[in-house]
Amino acid sequence: MGVAVQTLAAGIALGFSIAAPPGPVTALSVQRAASRSWFSGWLVSLGATVADGAFFAVTYLGMGRLLSAELRGALFVPGGVLMLYLALSTARRTAARAGAPPDVPRGQSWTRSPFLAGLSMGLTNPYQLGWWVAVGGGMVSEYGGGIAAGFFAGIFIWTLALAVAVHASARRYRLVAPYVSYASAALMGCFGAWFLWSGLTAVF
Repeated sequence: MGVAVQTLAAGIALGFSIAAPPGPVTALSVQRAASRSWFSGWLVSLGATVADGAFFAVTYLGMGRLLSAELRGALFVPGGVLMLYLALSTARRTAARAGAPPDVPRGQSWTRSPFLAGLSMGLTNPYQLGWWVAVGGGMVSEYGGGIAAGFFAGIFIWTLALAVAVHASARRYRLVAPYVSYASAALMGCFGAWFLWSGLTAVF
């Protein structure tokens, strides 16, 4: 029971780490939730979550067969570096923007389906792809498929709470958004340090 609870908690935390940082999906979700409905905003995030589900399946089915245990452990090194970089860039971007509302992606029309918009953005988002190549491989090699419940629960909890909160009060969200971003950066930094240490230990 203790291991199961720890796996669930780690999965939820990792789900927060991929869902909470500001980015194009978050920006579009916030815009939809603020201007239309919380459900419209959440559908954007749901589409991106389905993309994460596809990445999880590919990672889970492929990692164990294609990579040795040592190489799977070594994946923690680039994963840790990526997480530390994202933590630093998130904190710097938040400080630079000083609480300004997130930019909404331009140049594309998302008027038809918020779900398809989120799905397409999730499948082509460099951060999301990089997270799965570097961090996702280490996560699956460490916890296996058992972490899926906590991981996707963390994503669903965050994205649903965000959509509801933004729709209820866009102004209040903008006030707390910097604190959320800093907390997300700290969380990614902690995981980055842990992943880097685990990877270096596996290599050396």
